[in-house]
Amino acid sequence: MVMASWNGYSWECNGNVMSYLESLTTSFAIETQSNADKDGKSPTETVGLSPIEISFTTVYRVETGTKDVRGIMNAWKSMVGKAAPLIIGTEVFGADMMQLQSVSFSDIGIRSDGFIRSCKVSFKFKEYVESKKKVKASNTGSSTNSTALNIGPTTREKA
Repeated sequence: MVMASWNGYSWECNGNVMSYLESLTTSFAIETQSNADKDGKSPTETVGLSPIEISFTTVYRVETGTKDVRGIMNAWKSMVGKAAPLIIGTEVFGADMMQLQSVSFSDIGIRSDGFIRSCKVSFKFKEYVESKKKVKASNTGSSTNSTALNIGPTTREKA
């Protein structure tokens, strides 16, 4: 049974594999802006909710079905910065898109031959909001600035 999924990876408990979410935390906070305006407005204004943050841990072990713990570590490292919906159960949890901000590994168990047999992974996600691209003005011909006085065809366009 799949407990959760994000960007093609899943946390699940079944007859072959057992990896599940632990210590799930999230919070919601008001975001404010300082206002230096002196014309009677309050010094701070509520803007809205801060981006949602979610964190949790999981433990990968050879004994619980994870055959390549080192490979899982490398895969999660390569996912930092990517955004996708975080699904818990059958529903999106948090925002529509959650970006993996950081992943850290601890309690790494290593056999005497160097084989990594287990590790605890801590995940930190933050609501992903795509930045809007700025439209850059382009110069389309004339090297003079257009004002109300010189709007019209350029000398090149007249020829």
